[in-house]
Amino acid sequence: MVRSSFAAAEFDRWISDVNQICGPFSAEPLEGTFSGDIHKMGGGAIDMSRVSIRGAQLVRGRSEIRRCGTPEFFCVFQLHGTSRVEQAGNRSILKTGDIVLVDSALPFSFTYDHESQQISLILPRSVIERILNLSGIELGVRIPSHSHIASVANRLIAEAAHYDSLDEEEGSAIVDSLIMLIKPSVIKSLADSNPNERVFLQAVSFIQNNIGEPDLSARMVATATGASVRSLYRAFAVRSLTVSGYIKTRRMEMCADYMKTSKGKLNLTEVGYRFGFASPSAFSTAFKQYFGVTPSGYCKNCAL
Repeated sequence: MVRSSFAAAEFDRWISDVNQICGPFSAEPLEGTFSGDIHKMGGGAIDMSRVSIRGAQLVRGRSEIRRCGTPEFFCVFQLHGTSRVEQAGNRSILKTGDIVLVDSALPFSFTYDHESQQISLILPRSVIERILNLSGIELGVRIPSHSHIASVANRLIAEAAHYDSLDEEEGSAIVDSLIMLIKPSVIKSLADSNPNERVFLQAVSFIQNNIGEPDLSARMVATATGASVRSLYRAFAVRSLTVSGYIKTRRMEMCADYMKTSKGKLNLTEVGYRFGFASPSAFSTAFKQYFGVTPSGYCKNCAL
């Protein structure tokens, strides 16, 4: 735990900087000496930061997810030291040169018992959805440093970090190249997964493709995927999720992404119906409860 007022102030400054640069997180100090630093890298074309931490656990839980406007993906490169990451029931120890992909729309944590330095690259959800099959992504599982994919990806990011004058087109090309590069390592074969995993992946794929159905429910998902409602509940429960909660979260995330991409130039009534809301008032109420702002207010922020 933090033992002095100076150490406590240093810890508070660090988590404040993390929240400003990477979005909502909570953190807890661990036993021993804490140290932490974070700063942006690579100019504005690539959303990347270098993080140095020792003696802390960094968490994105349900409350942080609710405060996150558009939950993106983090691709984390372990530069020095070790860290532990947990997401979607997977736990990995990252060593120098390892890489991991995490989804900020689902709870995850990083634990730093000892000195650790990482590069954290934010990958837009829209780009991940375009290149990868979201239902088959392996989250929280390390891409080992000795693999050819990790070796090339580390070199790509190391080079990108040296440039502070990349334009938007160049930055997008680097991000696309990275996602294509790590794709074989983060896509899991359905044939290799256990029964709960297969049910979950098939369910989230159906939810993703039918998010505009107003009556989307556990029973509809179970019928469409050939699973029993009980097995569907079990597949989500092992990830500390509920089917209804996941549907709500994905509906709100996809709706926000759609609005953000449009730069606020939308008919909000059409948006509500597109994403399965029975009426404009139901859409407005659900959106404000989830994001803390009305759909019109969110659109105005997107247009800025």
